Amino acid sequence: MRMTALNSASGILALALGLAASACTTPTPVGGADQAKSDDPAARLEALVALDRRVAAVGYRLTTANVDLCASRRDVAGWTLHAASQYSDALRPIAEARFGLEGDLPGVLAVASESPASKAGLAAGDLLIRVNGMALLRGDTSGPPTHDGLAGNVDRLDRALAGGPVTLEVRRGDTSRTVIMQPVVACSSVFQVDPSDEYNARADGKGVFISSTMAAYAASDEDLAMILGHELAHNVLQHHPSPEPLGEPHDIPATALPPGDLRTAERDADRVGLYLAVRAGFDMTGAPAFLRRFGADNWRVRYAQIGHASAEVRARALEDTQAEIAAQRAAGQPLRP
Repeated sequence: MRMTALNSASGILALALGLAASACTTPTPVGGADQAKSDDPAARLEALVALDRRVAAVGYRLTTANVDLCASRRDVAGWTLHAASQYSDALRPIAEARFGLEGDLPGVLAVASESPASKAGLAAGDLLIRVNGMALLRGDTSGPPTHDGLAGNVDRLDRALAGGPVTLEVRRGDTSRTVIMQPVVACSSVFQVDPSDEYNARADGKGVFISSTMAAYAASDEDLAMILGHELAHNVLQHHPSPEPLGEPHDIPATALPPGDLRTAERDADRVGLYLAVRAGFDMTGAPAFLRRFGADNWRVRYAQIGHASAEVRARALEDTQAEIAAQRAAGQPLRP
């Protein structure tokens, strides 16, 4: 199943279809975040939309700022898309009324700041009707929730984006307009929020997945950048078997990082992830403190687990990485792990 927060479907797909996340790091069960346990479907939807938008914004910054380090790259718009057909019967009318969705047509859920979509004037609530003169398929919503129709439309959009500037017919309310958008190249990883009452995040070579509880625990964008940067680093370092590419692949830049050593994968993901976040403009001086706080709140992170050092050991290693970054900056060198 294809899921993305940059060029495709939003993380609330997991809520709509009842999907669950498996953890890259050791999960820690919790009592359940407010946004995940609410009995009010509209409140649950709005809470997850807010998390989706945060994750998409941070993910966009990470993948565009570090494109020179990534062996796998693609053209992106910087939008988060969803469709009425992906929602359950309980949520579908709420989503249709809230976002103006119709069938499988991609609706804009969020737009990253300074992204191609933002510069083209797209905003949440826009509905994509055509791309380069080709009609996107509306489908229907008479059956059970499915991602297939949206995925087909997203494939059409991705192929168009891979060809350069695209012309989009967009509807907002009762008004239609045509916009031209120039995509940018980014690391090919995509981002998704999975509703879950566990603290976890994972990467699979193509995507980065974070539970709603973990995303909510990250109180600041810097905290979120640390978590997402760690998982993105797994993909950048090719710690997972290479999946099928997202869209048309680009040539591997000479500056791309080489594949990492699986024996030190978690340690390397912490180190490289911090570089990725700093290179994306996040102030990561509080990263060690975040890890220590996370360890204090979660005993499975506090102590060493298979493949993972304790929170304190990881925090001290991050302090060493901060010293590396400071030394590179003092020497006037470009930041490179």
